[in-house]
Amino acid sequence: MKLVKTKLLPELGVSHNEDIKKKVFLGNNIVPQLMMFGSAIFKPGQFVERHKHDSMYEVFFIQFGKVDFVVDGVKHTLESGDCMTIEQGEWHEQINCYDENVSWLYFGVATD
Repeated sequence: MKLVKTKLLPELGVSHNEDIKKKVFLGNNIVPQLMMFGSAIFKPGQFVERHKHDSMYEVFFIQFGKVDFVVDGVKHTLESGDCMTIEQGEWHEQINCYDENVSWLYFGVATD
């Protein structure tokens, strides 16, 4: 059993933009194939540059706010309650060009 108290977790910078803060509920090697499970807050104007993962799926669930995801060149606007899965090898980026914070839960699953 593993219990995590969110309020006790440190805020860490996300790997693609250190200014964007996340809290990691579960890290690598806790659950087989699970790379990470956490939450992040994107402030207006923050973005994650275009990147891909060759051996990982990522799943994002928008808790509140609005954010644009660009996946393989196609823009998708996600809002509260939306869930998006990024498949391995898909180029993606995230941009908060709106006037409010956006919060999401997300996790990565290894494919190797």
